[in-house]
Order: sequence, then structure tokens, then C-alpha cells
Amino acid sequence: MEKGMYVCGVEKRGMSPVFLVNDILVRSDDDLARMSARGYAHVYISLNEEAPPRSHEKKVADCGPAAAPFYPETAELAGTDEGARQAEGVKPDAPLPYSEFKKELAEAENIRHDAEQVVRDFLHNARTGKSIDSEKVLETVGRMVDSVIRNQDALTSLARLKSFDDYTFAHSVNVCILSLAVGRHLGLEKDELDQLGLGAILHDIGKMLVPGELLNKPGRLSEGEFTVMKKHTELGKDVLAGMKCVKEPAMKVVLEHHERFDGSGYHMRLSGGGIHLYARIAGVADVYDAMTSNRVYQKGMRQEDALKRLYHSRGSLFDPELVERLIKCLGVYPIGTCVELNTGEAAIVRMINHSHPLKPRVLLITDGKGLPFHEPMETDLQEDAGRWIVGSKRPEEFGSHIPALCAI
Repeated sequence: MEKGMYVCGVEKRGMSPVFLVNDILVRSDDDLARMSARGYAHVYISLNEEAPPRSHEKKVADCGPAAAPFYPETAELAGTDEGARQAEGVKPDAPLPYSEFKKELAEAENIRHDAEQVVRDFLHNARTGKSIDSEKVLETVGRMVDSVIRNQDALTSLARLKSFDDYTFAHSVNVCILSLAVGRHLGLEKDELDQLGLGAILHDIGKMLVPGELLNKPGRLSEGEFTVMKKHTELGKDVLAGMKCVKEPAMKVVLEHHERFDGSGYHMRLSGGGIHLYARIAGVADVYDAMTSNRVYQKGMRQEDALKRLYHSRGSLFDPELVERLIKCLGVYPIGTCVELNTGEAAIVRMINHSHPLKPRVLLITDGKGLPFHEPMETDLQEDAGRWIVGSKRPEEFGSHIPALCAI
């Protein structure tokens, strides 16, 4: 190790390596001495030829016992280049008090409930050939946009709510919520968010004209069945044609949300910037929500695992910037994730600290021995130096009483 190198991880003898979200620049002989004095058996050096952005630099003195460890798979998600992500669009809003989040959450719950009912009616009418009130859908989307503008975390946190029986309706609303969060992070104006949200909430409208036995088939579709299913994008465009409130950008979402960044999608095999921005946003949101939802034929993935899969598919299937922005919106550990702390305690993520994605506000639910607290306690890991997240688990892995608490 020499001056000018960037440390990306450290390892003490007999222990697993700890990787850091931000590389640490070795500036001086004193830095070298401090690293040596800490007794690290191995030090991992970043091999990037170019130095990381200055916003990522930390002093060696910051890498002490109190520094939270970041493990490789999590560091990948949290260590994306902040400067690159904010080169365009708005910077993240200043953190709002938790009280403001809870206040908006109450309104967001009402909005989400109303949205599911509106989508239910709209899709039912599309299937049965009845008249469709697209203006009512746009009005509902407008309420969702207003909520995301006030506080994006409140409505976004509700996208984790899954309904096994009403998957189609819940999925449509969730894709809309997630798309709006990304659009807000990109700095889209309200009228732009309205069309993004409208396209996202109606992205699967064409499936209402696909035979029901295909939609509800408990297993993988045959090649012929998949060919029929793929027609839902064009069918959706036909359903919405002529509706004045559905502008071209929203229509592009319906038609192109299954196109993929590398050209491997359908139905026109568009690629890169040839896919409308709104469709690229909705495409990422669509896949994320589908992966985290329980279906007849498979159990949903953990949110963290779904984000990792999206992250590893960035640049191939999905626009890399949009994947990173979704991760930024949701947090490495999305709200509602059940996590294990270094103390052995189990906790539920209650609020994201966007400036420190690995240090959310959490609700402590069991002690280090796995025994539930008499009353769950909240703590902000950004301020609690003695606790940090070591990983996430399914709620049932912590005990039978935990899944119910995750709905708090």
C-alpha cells in the first residue's frame, strides 16, 4: 500500500473482509501508520485508474471501529456515484422530519386505496366492453403525483403492500407509485409526472383482452401462449386510442414497457434511447414489483434481492441510470424490510435516510437473543453509532410473531 492509493476494504485476521461504500484515500505517511496500527491482515485497494470523485473521498481516520461495515453485495447498491446520478434532474430533497413522513403516510394510504378501486373499475370495464372513464384515472394519478411531490417516501413505502388475490390491480398501482418516485427524482414537472403515472397505472390494460386462462395460468407459458400474451402491449394501445387525456408519452409506456435496453424485448425490439424515457422507467418498476410479489407459481423475492438483480442487469436489460435512481428512491433496504443488526437484534426499516442509505430509521422488535421487546423501540441508525445493519431476512426467519409486525 502506498500514498495516493484508494482503500476499498479491510480484513482482520480470522474475520471476513469488510468493504466500504466510499473508497478511502491514503494521503500521507501518517495515514499509512494509522492503517498499520489497526492490525489489518489485508487491505483491499481500488484498481480503478481514475481516482473516485472527490465527494467520495474519506480520510483514513474515518475508518475506525465506529465505522459501520458494508458487505460486498450491499456496498454495490449503496456505492453508486452520487455525482453521476445527480448530473441531471433534481437533487434529493432535504430530509423531512419523521412527523412529516407519518402525516403524509396517512394521506397516502387513502390515495392508494382509492387508486386500487379506480383501477379495478377501469380494468373491469375494459374487459367487459363498458365505457371507460379515463379522466377519473387521471384525477387519481394527479393525487398520487401531489403526494409524491410532498414526500416521495410515504406513497413509495406503500408499494411494498402486496395483494395475492388482487395482484393485477395492486401491481398496476405499485408500478405507478414506483414510476412516479423515479420521475420525481429525475426532476420531471407535474404535467410530465401526470402522463408518466397515467401510462404506468394503465401499462397492462391490454391484458384485459387476453384470455383469462393465460393470465391466471399457474406456471410458465408455452411459446405459443407467450406469443399471444405479448400482444397485450398493442391491444392496450388500441384500448386507449382516442382518449383525449392519454397523451403520446403515456401511450408509449403502454406500448414499450417490455422493450429492453439491449434490444432483447418486445414488440419492436427497440433499444437504449430509442425506448421512450417513461417506458424505460415503467419497465424497471414493472419488473421490480413483479419480482417482489407472491404469485400462484412462485414466492416473491426479498426487496433487497430484487434490487440486486436489477442492479446486475443494468446496462443490459435496463437503463443503468434509472436502476440506480430506483435504488436511491427505495433505499438499499426499502421501508418495511426486516433487517438484522450487528447486535443480533431484529428491526424493521421505517424511514430511509437518503444521504446514508445503509443507515435508515428502524423499529427494533427483538433483542440480541431473539426475544421480542415488550414495546418496539425506534432508533435512527444515522445517529446510533453502536448499531448497523448486517443483512436482511424474510420476516418469518426471525420468528412467527415478526411477519405481523412488518405490516406496522
